[in-house]
Amino acid sequence: MTAAVATAAPSNASPVMLSVAADASPGLLSRLMGTLARLDIVPLHVYARRRADLPGEDMLEVDIQLPDTASAYSERVAALFRGVVGVHQVAGSI
Repeated sequence: MTAAVATAAPSNASPVMLSVAADASPGLLSRLMGTLARLDIVPLHVYARRRADLPGEDMLEVDIQLPDTASAYSERVAALFRGVVGVHQVAGSI
């Protein structure tokens, strides 16, 4: 974690959870993690599952917990995730 990220978080910051709904494509997870890597953020927790409940829909649900030191960047991370190819929705406790 860079010094800029570590000092930018407010003192009452808490971990941020982002939920991403996207197409189930082989490169999706690496694109999401690459976005975090460019910002020098290491997630606390990543959970992904493939959902193929409805015919013709093959979706990936990804929950990513960011450390409290990244809370100042949570809006930016969410916006960058929305720009990732295949992502349909990003929601979270921002």
